[in-house]
Amino acid sequence: MTALCKFDYNKLAMALRKEIEEYGSLLRMLYQQQNCLLNSLKRATADVEEQLTANQLATADRSAMVHQLAENLKRKDLSLNELPSVVPSELHFLFKALVDEVISLRIRIKHKMQFQRRLLEEAQMTNQSVIQQVFPQSVLQDISSLNSYY
Repeated sequence: MTALCKFDYNKLAMALRKEIEEYGSLLRMLYQQQNCLLNSLKRATADVEEQLTANQLATADRSAMVHQLAENLKRKDLSLNELPSVVPSELHFLFKALVDEVISLRIRIKHKMQFQRRLLEEAQMTNQSVIQQVFPQSVLQDISSLNSYY
């Protein structure tokens, strides 16, 4: 019992208070980060969805025009890549450049979407790392015992 009396409980209480303060700061920062991400993501997602609608309309218009050209040429269908070869020769280079740019932009969009997916995966891995640092196995056991207490 005398060993218990010599222990500096005040220092232990201060260490626990400091830990509470640091966890509180981390929690506030996580809330701030989450709010920034959500607000930014919501705005960006709304903008992307609006642009997707415009892209779909533009693609539908182009597809209808290509379909009409195919009918005029008595062809069943006509792909985007075939377009430059069926227009009048004086328009060949113009249509080749336009088709190449459409294809190039589609490829760049695909790459950008793959990059965004990787960024999200990295963010998730970072989040997992933070969780593992904040909740090492011993802390998880403490939380489990608390849950069973209540």
